[in-house]
Amino acid sequence: MKRILSVLTALLLVVATSCQKEPVTEPVTEKIVGQWHCTPAEMDVDIYVEFCIDGSFNLYQKVGEGRHRHYTGTWNAMSDILSGIYADGSEWGSSYKVSFSEPDTMILVSQNGSNETMTYTRETIPSDVKDGSIVVRSIFKSDILPML
Repeated sequence: MKRILSVLTALLLVVATSCQKEPVTEPVTEKIVGQWHCTPAEMDVDIYVEFCIDGSFNLYQKVGEGRHRHYTGTWNAMSDILSGIYADGSEWGSSYKVSFSEPDTMILVSQNGSNETMTYTRETIPSDVKDGSIVVRSIFKSDILPML
């Protein structure tokens, strides 16, 4: 009788552990989708970026005074690495390791050797930024910061 109980207990343990579900984690691509804002304290720059579910992006970047410049293109996330291509075919200055410290805080660390870190918060892009931006059709590497 003890042997039967031991076997049944062992079987129950096997069944119970095999039925445990893996924790469900949201893929990084689903976390990235949305509108983000970054204002690094050490630079005079204001950045808004929108990552769309279809793999496109809208980047609004203002360096110093003046208006935001509007860049477009496509993005891709493989595992925790974010990369992209501007509409004119130019690659971003770097790919980025993506992490999230909170649901509404995204941290990008450049993978080009500089380890530059930018922190973005989930925030709707204001209409005055969108409507007042200068649309950029081709990219000159000197026109954009290396953070996207």
